[in-house]
Amino acid sequence: MTAIESRVESERGPLPDPVERVEPTVSRRGYGELFNGKYLGRTVVLLVVWILQTLGFYGFMSWVPTLLVAHGFSLVHSLAWSSAMSIGAVPGAFIAYLVSDRLDRKWLVVIFAIAISICGLLYGLTFQTAIIVVFGFLVAMFLQTFAPLLYAYTPELYPTEVRNSGSGLVYGVGRLANVFGPMIVVAIYNNHGYQSVFIYIAAAWILLAIVTAWFGPRTKGRMLEILNSSEVESQM
Repeated sequence: MTAIESRVESERGPLPDPVERVEPTVSRRGYGELFNGKYLGRTVVLLVVWILQTLGFYGFMSWVPTLLVAHGFSLVHSLAWSSAMSIGAVPGAFIAYLVSDRLDRKWLVVIFAIAISICGLLYGLTFQTAIIVVFGFLVAMFLQTFAPLLYAYTPELYPTEVRNSGSGLVYGVGRLANVFGPMIVVAIYNNHGYQSVFIYIAAAWILLAIVTAWFGPRTKGRMLEILNSSEVESQM
């Protein structure tokens, strides 16, 4: 502790005298806080973002083998390509580690959502094996880059008292949306065909990027007190 205090004093100046007793504070702010004031807007934005990412994520990863088989590819090839593509999750997570603190997470979420949309669309509009594997790998990679960025960005938008409540709410509603995801994919496939499914998935990611870019607050380099001040809304 002495070494730590000495280092802090060299950086910040003399430390104040220790306080003998710190009175605990008990927060009585509940879920209602998520729908009051500026947090209402943030909650709505995050609900939309989590719903769209769930539809886009599972719409692609869960349905790719089934859609390939239904469109004439063999089950063996479909599963083999899906397995090869899933390896992209490893470098994807590493990319998230490299970039997470270098740019504002708001814009990283936007950038990788657009990248997923483009790669997913190119994947769905081709029937050449090499292109399917390459762009499928890129989609899997960018999905696993996107996920930890959104997991980090979400709690940043709430104060300490309701951070877990807010993050849990938007995450839970997003997962609940997947109840309807398979029905949407089946309806689109049956009525409009194979490629329309990937257009729908790409549209979900593009809409997510637009909502985040337009309404999502910036968080990089901002202390919690600043991010939750009344001035931050004008600095998005």
